[in-house]
Amino acid sequence: MAPPPHQMQRDSEHPQRTQQRTYPDELPAAVAPQITHERGYSTPAGRSLPGAVAFHLRMLAVFYRTSIQADMEYRVDFFARVIASLLGLLTTVGSLSIAYAYTDNLRGWTFAQAMVLLAVYYLMDGLIEMFIGPNMRQISSQVREGTLDFVLLKPVSSQFMASFRMLNIWRAANALVGVGLSAYTIGRLSISMGPAQAAAFALTIAVGMAVVYAFWLILVTLTFWFVRVDNIEQIVWQAFETARYPMEIYPGWLRGALTYLVPVVFIVTVPASALAGRLSPTTLVAALGVGLVLVVAASAFWRLGLRSYTGASA
Repeated sequence: MAPPPHQMQRDSEHPQRTQQRTYPDELPAAVAPQITHERGYSTPAGRSLPGAVAFHLRMLAVFYRTSIQADMEYRVDFFARVIASLLGLLTTVGSLSIAYAYTDNLRGWTFAQAMVLLAVYYLMDGLIEMFIGPNMRQISSQVREGTLDFVLLKPVSSQFMASFRMLNIWRAANALVGVGLSAYTIGRLSISMGPAQAAAFALTIAVGMAVVYAFWLILVTLTFWFVRVDNIEQIVWQAFETARYPMEIYPGWLRGALTYLVPVVFIVTVPASALAGRLSPTTLVAALGVGLVLVVAASAFWRLGLRSYTGASA
């Protein structure tokens, strides 16, 4: 099956546009109090945990406000993304319609439930490209060019600064398509979203984002030792594309790879199961455990990679 059109329009294929954007490299005085700093990790001096959280939230507000101001120069992007997302949606829905023309049930998934899976796929794709993708690609280029020094010299955690400094607001188009399709399919399935089910869905979405962030951070950290990891990123995105369809339709070896090697199951399938009312408490606990372990491992690997970074001044 042909990949959806929006796959061909990722930011990595528009380097000239990325270079034209400007983002904050300096912390405003309002969010830069006295800070104790170590290479790769820092916390606001003398602050309690709530104070530290508030400090980082203020920084996020500054980062995202300046990113949105920069993205306002490319307003046509939003409509282009919406059109591309809808075209990709029509392609995938057409493929599913052909498959379900011969059966009412595909390995335990009805057509309406498969549409829930597709809705979560688009929602996650939009969120990933809004919050994670721009920062991870920027890290790769900064390490190659030796300009990561400017991040390491800031009086904040280098991982936080590098991971959350940029926001691509126009990628909200995919997320909005996912939200709209989710609302439609919930009505189609006559699902009653109680507080517990809504909380489980929100929690699994957060876990999916954490898994993507940790996995991608591990990949970009490899640039401390290898020149380019772009090809690895493309392989991961191809694996992510498989999440548009129920995981049960794939052979056992591929399901295993998409669960343990590239944890696509926890990114799309688990949240979709929560939305469709198919998620068991055991799976929810397992997803939380996987997300926590990956984030801790990615953070440790990042600090290890920093020890091998020489920078432009070496």
